[in-house]
Amino acid sequence: MRRLDRYVLGDFLLYTLMGVTLFVGIFVIVDAIEKIDVFVDHKASTTLILRYYLWSLPVILVQVIPLAALLGSILSLGQLRRFNEVTAMQGAGISPVRIAGPMLLAALAIAGATYAVAETIVPEAYRAQRRILKVEIKQQIPEEMTGRMNVRYLGQGGIFYLVEFYDGSTGSLRNVSVQTLSSHGIERRIDAEKAAMKDRLWRFEKGFLRTFRDSIETSVRFEAYGTSELKETSADFARPNENPFQMNMAELRRYAAKVRASGGRDVKIRTDYHLRVSFPLASLIMVLIGASLSLRIVRGGSIALGFGATIFLGFAYYALLRAGQVLGYNGAVAPMMAAWMGNLLFAILGTVLFWKVTR
Repeated sequence: MRRLDRYVLGDFLLYTLMGVTLFVGIFVIVDAIEKIDVFVDHKASTTLILRYYLWSLPVILVQVIPLAALLGSILSLGQLRRFNEVTAMQGAGISPVRIAGPMLLAALAIAGATYAVAETIVPEAYRAQRRILKVEIKQQIPEEMTGRMNVRYLGQGGIFYLVEFYDGSTGSLRNVSVQTLSSHGIERRIDAEKAAMKDRLWRFEKGFLRTFRDSIETSVRFEAYGTSELKETSADFARPNENPFQMNMAELRRYAAKVRASGGRDVKIRTDYHLRVSFPLASLIMVLIGASLSLRIVRGGSIALGFGATIFLGFAYYALLRAGQVLGYNGAVAPMMAAWMGNLLFAILGTVLFWKVTR
């Protein structure tokens, strides 16, 4: 790596780190203000609060990294311009592409790291953060040890469970309805006062077994009924409802398969699936736009103007990303297009701006 590349890259990484610190700090302060009543009312210790925000860091970092990279690009090139170093580089025949090259490569590496963190660390960090808040700070007994009311659970093979109460102490279900779903509707339904799993066999007590075929319902009453066809265990009902936003791509694929098997619409899940790849690349796109605007300030003369324009574009990107997500959720736009819409538009903008800089 040439000395000039190390110099440009060093400034970019320094200002990006400053941006990360700034945005994480703002996020934590705002969140702490919102939760101050909870911390005080439950007499949460400083150590416990620190642990809560330590587990929050991966979740926050993934969200603020693109904006921090945007700040890093505009401030690092702004400093070079302030001391006429960009002018000297261009006078020596170094093209804008060569000047911004180290930052773009670093942004690509940041995008890869962001994806890796989101896939491997964020899901577990989110669960740990939630557990600390509910169990250790609010001192609530874990649901898996007590019980859950009005449980809805989508199982494998198009099986949907409606449970009035899950008893965590015994692992049993009370007033349960197990529906076998398909694209045509309900094919079979088990309604029982109680259900429990023993030796990999689900045993239902006092209920009805109903089958639906050709608009004809067949109902059989039973005192006891057992089946090994259900793949779920009692422990599955102790878990909180699945949150697709905090799943990794493998978990989203499995969840989407469940929804499709039950005849449901999986457009929301597929939109989130494609966002797992598109969002980390926002760092690269933000650096491209930031570098383009900063280098183009040669004729404008105002670094503050470039800084303000870049921050505005950063928040505009998040707004467009959210708009695409909503369109994907509603089925108005194909999930892949919805997830990549913001990246595509801003990548075109960044490419056009960079092309003008090189002319």
